[in-house]
Amino acid sequence: MPPTTAREYGERMRIQSILWPAPAIGRADLRQVGVSLHRIGKREITGCFVLERRGWGTVYCAPTYKDYRGAFDAVMPRTSLGRDVDHLLPKSRAMVEDFLAMGRISGTSNRGWNADDDPQAMAQKVRDMAKATPHGFTSRLTDLERGWAVVTCYIRPMGELSRAGLTRLTREEIAAAIDAP
Repeated sequence: MPPTTAREYGERMRIQSILWPAPAIGRADLRQVGVSLHRIGKREITGCFVLERRGWGTVYCAPTYKDYRGAFDAVMPRTSLGRDVDHLLPKSRAMVEDFLAMGRISGTSNRGWNADDDPQAMAQKVRDMAKATPHGFTSRLTDLERGWAVVTCYIRPMGELSRAGLTRLTREEIAAAIDAP
């Protein structure tokens, strides 16, 4: 499959009304209609998984899960080597039962926004902007470039993920895992 261009990503996201993943989701979100979960290798889904919605995948991990970088790298294309793999929402701001979206962004941007959890700060982090950049939704990036940053950081079409280690879970398997004490 040839690489997808930023314009193609943007068009596919617009058609499906997808902007970016939710920074944090709860166990109830895993039961929603139209959502599929995929186990990453032999990892337990109480620690991490790929959430698929409308053909797009995002890696989510529990805030206490230690191997989140390994889980992310096992699935996502390594298009941004040399960048940090980290949580969209800081672990310190998450509820114990949450799962956090994982992404790969520059170290400067990642460490600059880690203490903030307001929507504007998260948007700036996703757009890979250092905290020294004026706060607000302005940057030198075009909308297309910002859309590309979002897609390559946190969300990708399932067809572009490394599918060798992914196992799609049944509703029963999901219920058994998330309802377990």
